[in-house]
Amino acid sequence: MNALIAELIRSSTGYFHQTAGVVIGFFNDPEQAHLCANKIAAAAGKMAEVCGNQLSVSL
Repeated sequence: MNALIAELIRSSTGYFHQTAGVVIGFFNDPEQAHLCANKIAAAAGKMAEVCGNQLSVSL
């Protein structure tokens, strides 16, 4: 699951960090964060919270 989420973030031109059961993705553009959140929901079945150009996914 973590590898899938990390790959989806990377494929959306983002960077990620994992800590304490949460994956955080950082993007240059808020639209990229929203598009990636939709990809994560569709592929991994996890909801990603988006705030500006960041997203977080609880594992």
